[in-house]
Amino acid sequence: MKKQLLLLLFLALAAYGQQERIAIINTMDDFDSISVSNLTYLTDRLREAAVNVLPKQRFGVMTTESIVAFLGSQENTVKVCKESSCLADLGRKVSADYVAQGRIGRFDGNLTIKVELYDTQKGNLVGSFTGSSKDISSLLVLIDEKSSDLFKKMLEEPTAKPEPVPVKVIEVEKPEVAKLEPAPAKPEAGMPKEEKPKDGKHFFNKTSFWVGLGLEALGIGMLYAGGEMDSDMVNWAENYYVWGIDQEYYDRHWDNAQSSKTKRDIFWILGAALLASGIGVHIWF
Repeated sequence: MKKQLLLLLFLALAAYGQQERIAIINTMDDFDSISVSNLTYLTDRLREAAVNVLPKQRFGVMTTESIVAFLGSQENTVKVCKESSCLADLGRKVSADYVAQGRIGRFDGNLTIKVELYDTQKGNLVGSFTGSSKDISSLLVLIDEKSSDLFKKMLEEPTAKPEPVPVKVIEVEKPEVAKLEPAPAKPEAGMPKEEKPKDGKHFFNKTSFWVGLGLEALGIGMLYAGGEMDSDMVNWAENYYVWGIDQEYYDRHWDNAQSSKTKRDIFWILGAALLASGIGVHIWF
């Protein structure tokens, strides 16, 4: 019995234990006066702060390679990031739950930076910070000081719901009814006595239990296979840039990355449906 309960607990944890993803999009310079290498370094410091603050069992920080894999190519990624007017929409394009980006500007002869963090599903601004300085090194100090507090906002609990207004119940007196003595029950001949279940073994003899367990096992297998496809997608995307100079390898790795992404989505959808069906069978029956 204990083993079965542990198995059901494991299945429930697997259904709800998938990580939420945050994408740190490349820092943009609206005036194109800062080198790409410096912008990349600022982005890396933002990504490092997210990794240090967010618990790994709940959040996964996407790599640059995985973001580029969703957007098609490095050149297209830069183009999309510059032209995108909605950061939350850009986060949805790379299948992220949260998205953050820094933008460099100018004000009164100084460099300025603005970093925003969005919930991609709701489109809500989770938090942001701004600052200015005379050089890029001071902007780096600003990022180190404020980025941790920005990402900690993802860990805050949602606002508590208002308590329901109590409803006053009016009691109505019931009329007194004369009590009648129940007639003695007559034993019915030939009716077998109902046997009480012994030791709870009837639970495992129910067909619904094994049907539900089978659906849950298939769901877990599908979710695991989806995880493998997700890892393959990232690996193919990384190889895509390593072999980008060779057209044959360039096309092959890109096709493999897209194929792994499609398989991953199918496995995760089927796995979640089967797992939910199995849990539903246990609850319903």
